[in-house]
Amino acid sequence: MVVYEPLYIFFFFILVGLIYIPVFFYVIYNYKFNWIGLLFVLLSLFSYLFIGKYMMDAGSFADEHHSTLFGIGFLELTLLTYPYIFIGLSVLLGKKGLRNKS
Repeated sequence: MVVYEPLYIFFFFILVGLIYIPVFFYVIYNYKFNWIGLLFVLLSLFSYLFIGKYMMDAGSFADEHHSTLFGIGFLELTLLTYPYIFIGLSVLLGKKGLRNKS
């Protein structure tokens, strides 16, 4: 079975993965969080790290033979959206306020 995975999908999701880093630091720098917000921030960070480890690990992947580039398939790339979901929930549900920038 051949799965059509265009190369631009690979580059789009790698870009999405790399943009997460400045977004994460922006959220940490600009907002104060209650314990629920901190929990979602930690979930976001750990999910980003675990997905990165999963993508770069030398194990066998379910879609290894139908990968886009460098053995990273569409499944691994779509998992990169979960850290954004958790960081968004931390701001929506756990924000105490803005940090003072004085």
